[in-house]
Amino acid sequence: MAAVRPPLEILHKCMQDTNSIRNVCILAHVDHGKTTIADSLLATNHLVSKRMAGLIRYLDDRVDEQERGITMKSSAVSLLNIVEDEDTKQERPLLLNLIDTPGHIDFSSEVGAALRVCDGALIVVDLVEGVCVQTREAIKQAFTENCKMILILNKIDKLIVELHKEVNDVFQSILHAIEDCNAIVAELYQYEYCDSGVDIEDTGLLFSPDVGNVIFASAMDGWGFTIKQFSHMFVNVLKNETPDTLNTKLWNFDAYVDSKTNTIKFGAIEKGKTNLFVQLCLKTVFYIYTTIVLQMQKDKIGTIAQKLHITNISREMNHNDPKIQLKAIMQAWSPLAEVILQQIMNIIVPPSKIDENKIKYLLDFDRFCENEFHKTSLEKLITVFKSCSSDDEAPCTAYVSKMFCVDNKNLSQNKPKVFVPKPRTKTSEHKQENYKEEQKKNDADARNDVTEADEEKKSEEEAQKPDFSIIALARVFTGRLKTGQEIYVLSPQHVPEDGNSAHAQLVKIKELYMLFGRELVLMDSITAGNVCGIGGLESAMVRTGTLSTTLQCVPFVEHPSPPPIVRNAIEPVNPKDLPILRRGLRILMQSDSCVQVIIQETGEYVLSTAGDVHLAKCLEDLTSKFARIEINVSSPMVSLRETVTRSTNKSDFRKELENSVAAEVSQVRIGVVAVALPDAVADEIEKNYKLLSAVEEHRQLSGFELFSKREKKPEELKLPAAKVFKSDVMNASLKHVRELLNATFDSCEGIWAKVKNNIWSVGRMNDSINVLINDTGDYSRNIFETLDETDQRSCFDHLVVNAFNSCCKAGPICQEPLKNCAFLIRNFEIIHNEILDGSTRTSVNIESTLSAAFREAFEKQQQRLMEPMFTTSIQVNTNILGKVYSVVNKRHGKVLDAVGMDEQEKSFLVKAQIPVVESTGFANEIRTTTSGQAIPTLKFSHFEIIDGDPYYEPVEDDEDEDDVNVESAIRATKLRKAIRKRKGLQVEEQVVLHGSKQRTLNKKK
Repeated sequence: MAAVRPPLEILHKCMQDTNSIRNVCILAHVDHGKTTIADSLLATNHLVSKRMAGLIRYLDDRVDEQERGITMKSSAVSLLNIVEDEDTKQERPLLLNLIDTPGHIDFSSEVGAALRVCDGALIVVDLVEGVCVQTREAIKQAFTENCKMILILNKIDKLIVELHKEVNDVFQSILHAIEDCNAIVAELYQYEYCDSGVDIEDTGLLFSPDVGNVIFASAMDGWGFTIKQFSHMFVNVLKNETPDTLNTKLWNFDAYVDSKTNTIKFGAIEKGKTNLFVQLCLKTVFYIYTTIVLQMQKDKIGTIAQKLHITNISREMNHNDPKIQLKAIMQAWSPLAEVILQQIMNIIVPPSKIDENKIKYLLDFDRFCENEFHKTSLEKLITVFKSCSSDDEAPCTAYVSKMFCVDNKNLSQNKPKVFVPKPRTKTSEHKQENYKEEQKKNDADARNDVTEADEEKKSEEEAQKPDFSIIALARVFTGRLKTGQEIYVLSPQHVPEDGNSAHAQLVKIKELYMLFGRELVLMDSITAGNVCGIGGLESAMVRTGTLSTTLQCVPFVEHPSPPPIVRNAIEPVNPKDLPILRRGLRILMQSDSCVQVIIQETGEYVLSTAGDVHLAKCLEDLTSKFARIEINVSSPMVSLRETVTRSTNKSDFRKELENSVAAEVSQVRIGVVAVALPDAVADEIEKNYKLLSAVEEHRQLSGFELFSKREKKPEELKLPAAKVFKSDVMNASLKHVRELLNATFDSCEGIWAKVKNNIWSVGRMNDSINVLINDTGDYSRNIFETLDETDQRSCFDHLVVNAFNSCCKAGPICQEPLKNCAFLIRNFEIIHNEILDGSTRTSVNIESTLSAAFREAFEKQQQRLMEPMFTTSIQVNTNILGKVYSVVNKRHGKVLDAVGMDEQEKSFLVKAQIPVVESTGFANEIRTTTSGQAIPTLKFSHFEIIDGDPYYEPVEDDEDEDDVNVESAIRATKLRKAIRKRKGLQVEEQVVLHGSKQRTLNKKK
C-alpha cells in the first residue's frame, strides 16, 4: 500500500469511481482510542507524521478538546490510498471518507449525524475496560442506521506491558469483548427482526475473527492484525493446510498444533491444550513484547525481524529506547492503517452497492408507501439510489446531516497564494513604470475622496465581520452537485406532489469543499457517493435537510435524538448586547446538533444541553467565537415530570377508580378518572411509540371532516374497520406489537386486561408516555380501528384527544409535562341532538372544559414529581471505594451494584444513579476525592418518582409524620416551589411574618 498525499487532480478522478469510495466513521467509548486510530490513517496521506500519530490528535482541533483529551465534535477527512483488491488480487485506489466521532455521552447526537452519511463503522473497544456504556450505544446506533461494522480490539500492549497479564488472561479479555458485542447485536436483531425467520448466524452481523470483521490492535504502537494474516504466515510451517483452512481453524478453540507432527489436531478442550489462536497469534505478540520491552534483549532484534519477514532494517529498530524499537518493528511487520484499510475495502460496501434497507430507512419507506403517488416516487428514488449515477440526466439528491463552523483561514480560497515571478524584459519594465505612475495618481485622488467617517465605517464593518463560516456536512446520494447550481432545500414536511413547493426553498450552491480535517479545499463539483462540505446554506436550513433538484423527491427522515436534560438561563452582562447574544445563540444552534435554545414566556433565553461538558463547550463557543460578549449563566434548571402514585392493594385501586370527574359542556357529557399507568405497559408503549403514533394518525380525520359527515345520509357513513397498511412490513410489525401489548396488559392486575384493546390515544410526547383509554363500554374506539361514523360521538372525538394532550403538556403541580398517567373515559355521551356547526369558538370552549376535567381528575389522586436520573459506571480500586460511595450518597444517589473486575488489581465496577438536579460538578468532585483515580461518565437513564408529597409542609407535633418520608417530601416541596418561582407561578408562602414587629438592629461598636 502506497502512502501518499494525493494531488487534487487524482483525487477528483477517484471521486468519479463509486466502487472505490468507502464512507466510514469511528465509534467508541471515551478514551478507547478512536482519534489515535484516526491519526494512523491520516499518516498514510502525510497529514501527520508517522512518529506523531497517536500523539498529535490532528482531528481534535479545538483548544478545549486538546486540554480535556476528548473529542467533542465529528470531524471528516478524505484519504486516498492504494489497496489490494481481495477478489482480483490487483491494486486499486481506495478513497476513504472518514469521520471521527466523539465518545463522550454528552455528544452522542454527533454520532448519529455521522452514521447517517456513512455505510460502515469501526467499533473500537479498549480491552482493559471492556465494553462500556457508549460502546453499547455506538453498536445500537450503527445497527439502527444499517451500517456494516468492523470491531477493533485495542490496547493489547497495555495488557502485556502495564498490567502484566498472562497470555490466557489476554485471550479471555478478547473473548469476553467479542461475546459482549455479539450479545448486543443479537439483542437488537431479535427485537428488530423477530419475525424474519432468518437466524442471526446467517446474517453476517456477528463479529467473528475468521470472517475478517475483527482486528486486534495497539493504536499507540501503530500495529494491528487479523487472523488471516497469521494464516498466511504459518501456512508453510504447518502440514496439509491452506490459508483458507488455517484461517477457519485459528478461531476454532478445539484445535491445536501437535508439535511432534507439525499438524493441526482437534480435542484441545478435552485434553486441556492451548488452542490454536493462543499458540500462533497471541504467543507471537507476547514473545515480541517480552523480548524487546520487558527483557530488553537488543541482540534478538535481527532474529525477530527475520521471522516476521522484515527485510528493511530501519534506524529506529536499533534505537536505545526499547519502546521505539518495538514500535518500529511492529509497524514494519503489520501497520495498523494498512490492516484497517484492507478490511474496509473487503467488508464495507461502496456507495454503488448501498443496502436497500438503509435506503428505505433514510427515506422512511413505510410512512410514504400508503399513497400510490408517493410509493411510485419512492420506488423510482430507490432505483436511482442503487445506481448511484453521477450523470447529468440523473436527479441530484443530497442529505445534510449537520452544520459546523470552520475558521476562514482554513478555507483553501483564503490561503496565501504562492507568487511565481515572471522573467523581466524591457517592454515589461516600461509598462511597469507607467503602471506605477498611474497607480500613484489614482491613490492620491482616492485619498482626497476618502473621509474620516468612511474610514471609521470601514473599520467597524471589518470588526463585525465574523472570522468563521458555517459549512454543511453532506453526502451526495445521486447526481452531481456543482458550484452555482440551483437546488431545492426540502423540509421534513415536504410531500412530493406535482408542483407542490410550499415546504421547499430554492437556493444556490455557493461553495463546495472536500474535507481534510482542519482544512477545506474548494471544488467545482462533487459526484454521487462522496461526503463533502457545502457553503451558503445557513440561511436556508437550521441543522439538517434534504437537497434535491426535483420536487418529486421524498425528504430524508429526521430521527430525533434524546432531548437535552440540563437547562440554564443565559443573559448578557450588558443588556445592550442582547441582539448579539440572540445572533450567537442562533449560530450555536446551527453548529451544535444537540443544543436547544428556548425562549420563555418572560422573554428569558434558556440553553438546554446534555451535561456539564457540553455546557462548557457551548459557553466557550458563545464567549470566544459566536457572540464574543460577557454572559451570565444561571444555576441548572432541570425538566421534571408529574405523575400519580399507584396503589399497592386492590381495595385502594378500586377507590381510585371511584374518583371520577364529570364534565358537561354544550352537547357533550364526559366522565374521566386518572390512574397510574403500569411500568410494563408504559415501557412497551415507549419502545413502540413511533409505530403506535403512526397507527393513531393513519386515516385520522380532521374536526371539519368529522362535522361535515353529519350531513351525509346514514347509508354513506362507514362502520369501524381494522386499519390495514399497504406495507407488509408495517402490518407484520403492527401485529407483533399488538401481541406484545396484549400480553403486557394481561400480566397487570385490575382492570388492565379488560381495556387492552381500547387504547384511544398514546399522546404526542414520545419522552413522556401517557395513555387515553376508552372504558365506556358503549363507544367503539381504539387506535387500531377507524372511527365509527354512524356514532354521533365521533364528531367530538378529536376534541377529547386534544383536551387529553393539552392536560398532559402541563400538569397542575408546577406546569411540567405528565408522565406514566392513564386517563380512563368512563362515560361519553351526547346530551341532546341539536345540530352543532363545529365552529372554532364552540370547539375551543368544549376542548378547554374537557381539559379542565382531565386536570381535575389528576388532582383527585395522590400526586408526585418525577426527576430525571443519570446512571454512571465508575471503575475504582478497593482503597477508594468508600470515597465514591460517600460522594454518591451525598448527592441523593444510590449505588446499584459493585462488580469485582480483577482480583489481582482489586478493582470494582461501581454502577450508580444520581439525580440530574444534583449532578452539577459530580465528575470533578469524584476526580478530586479519588485523586484522579476514578473518572465517571454520566448518561441519562430514566425518570424516577420522588417518594414524597410535593405539597408537604412540616408541622410540629404531627402524629402522622412517622408515616411520611419526610426527607423526600421536603425535597419534593423545595423543587416544586423553586420551579414555580422560576416560572412566575403562585407560591403559597408568606414573605413577611409580623411586619409590625420588624426592627433594625444597630451594630454595636
